[in-house]
Amino acid sequence: MFTRLQKIFTITCLLLLTAHVAPAEMVSKVAAVVNDAIITTHQLEKAFLDEVATNAAAQNLDDAERDKLRLKVLDRLIEEELVKDRVKELRLKVSDEDVEAAINDVQQQNKLTRKQLESALQQQGMDFETYRENLRKQILRYKLIGLEVKSKSEVTNAELREYYREHEDEFLEPPYMNLSRLTFPIPKGAGKEKIEEITGLAVEAQQRLEQGESINELLVSYATANVDGGDMGNFQPGELSERFDRAVRDLETGQVSEVVEMPNALFIFKMVERSGGRAKPFDSVSDSIEQTVQQQKQEQAFKEWNKGLRESAYIDIRI
Repeated sequence: MFTRLQKIFTITCLLLLTAHVAPAEMVSKVAAVVNDAIITTHQLEKAFLDEVATNAAAQNLDDAERDKLRLKVLDRLIEEELVKDRVKELRLKVSDEDVEAAINDVQQQNKLTRKQLESALQQQGMDFETYRENLRKQILRYKLIGLEVKSKSEVTNAELREYYREHEDEFLEPPYMNLSRLTFPIPKGAGKEKIEEITGLAVEAQQRLEQGESINELLVSYATANVDGGDMGNFQPGELSERFDRAVRDLETGQVSEVVEMPNALFIFKMVERSGGRAKPFDSVSDSIEQTVQQQKQEQAFKEWNKGLRESAYIDIRI
């Protein structure tokens, strides 16, 4: 099904666990008329208090902001009535098995047993059957939107390739250097003569590398000098130490660095490959592009569907 709606559905199910009951002593008036249904001020205030209770950001609103939030809640209640009418029109049903599966999902995500879930609901003034019916309504809404919107949000291969072309910068691989090295160790306590000998071997090896011999050939050639080395893998700019970075930063593919002197060893680097950041192949990113494009189309289709519902309905807001 449709990723964004799945998230909305899951979040809604979780929020149902923390719903609070509004005070009953409230004079009820008509807040809005939606087709043949009436939304009372009592219903609105209850839904508003639920929203405040489950939204930490709503706890410290001033009066003007609370009024805006109350209107948003009313707008949601109106949408619920429109959805209810459309469900009846299409004769959609939700089985007991569907409801039970949703309850099990809520239990797993909240790490609750059935008894713990029932106890949590009782503490918040909601019996289990009411909770089941609330879930049933949410599943119905989910099925309806999936039915009405999904068919309008199919993605073609042409759309995927167009998105890839228009957002090519988003699919660039990071720049990298693929390096290999030779390391000539300097024994602890080595005298000047020994260091000069090792330096001579390193300079010779550097020249042989420039002439086209491979790292592996030189490792064999200088085995008696305990020379180490081989493939170092890929590095992004800034990952090497400053000394090594200076030695390789200007090398192009195939070039060899100067001998780099360190206290305990001499190093030679070869730039096996250098990439400035090329575009990833379309096939390697097509799945993620499809998710992005489909979500965009689904959101647009949902807005159009919601707008169509409202335009074809009778809505009279009285507050």
